[in-house]
Amino acid sequence: MTRFDSVLLGDNPFFGVDHVSQERARTKASRSQNIDNIAEVIKYCFNLGISGMVVSTHPTLRELVDKLRSERPELLEKFEFYPILPYTQGYVLKINERGIINTVIETLSMGSFRNKIKILTKGGMGVIRKDLFELFKVFIDIELLQLKNTKINTVFLHDVITDLALSLNMKKIFEVFQAYLHDNYKVNAGLVTKNFPRLVNKLSEWDLDYSTIMTSFNKIGFQMNPSREECEKSLDKFKGQVIAMSILAGGYLELNDAYQYILTQQKINKIVVGVSSIEHATKTFGLLLNKDI
Repeated sequence: MTRFDSVLLGDNPFFGVDHVSQERARTKASRSQNIDNIAEVIKYCFNLGISGMVVSTHPTLRELVDKLRSERPELLEKFEFYPILPYTQGYVLKINERGIINTVIETLSMGSFRNKIKILTKGGMGVIRKDLFELFKVFIDIELLQLKNTKINTVFLHDVITDLALSLNMKKIFEVFQAYLHDNYKVNAGLVTKNFPRLVNKLSEWDLDYSTIMTSFNKIGFQMNPSREECEKSLDKFKGQVIAMSILAGGYLELNDAYQYILTQQKINKIVVGVSSIEHATKTFGLLLNKDI
């Protein structure tokens, strides 16, 4: 029996994301960024007991959900998604090339005509005025279209936006994100950050009650700002749930070594780990779930 309440599947290896090496990222992508491979790995992990997945709102997500629905509809009835949005990398490229309005129009193409009208009716004036917070709501709607009719546990604000808003002291971003998800989707709002202590302190100062934060925890302090020691101290201050990511420090740590460190952090009871193949999943989740596979 594992000590953790949940071990979640991460999607970074499927899309060639590597926080240490771009060359290694390209190699990963060529092997694993295949929709059939991704679906097979998810189905295998589900059979092992993995009941949820952290996903970026990557353009491939909608195709993946449709494939799972056609092949394993009972999986989607039980499997929970933890989306991180917005898909910042894609938007930065599109906005630079096409501008904000054209980017919104192009992104809307993934939805049905009915959904497009609904979204534009709610946020159209904001798009025209380029009102930051109305645009923000529109992009939430657009990206969550990819997970329509699935089980969503928590929707996370991407660390790029979280940490930028922190640095600019933009409390309203956090208020709007949480209220909009609660009022319109009835789901929990979470935050991803690479500066856990600062976020915990600011949420307390602003009297904002976020129940879930996803952040890096690993033995060498990789992406733990300002330091591993400060992040560990902040675990005691934060009253909510922490989901540990980057536990392998971008692949620098061996699995067992990483696992032993996480076990020492008693307040962490949920972790997310990415795998790129069934072989990789067998090794990884065999240890994390304490199973002989």
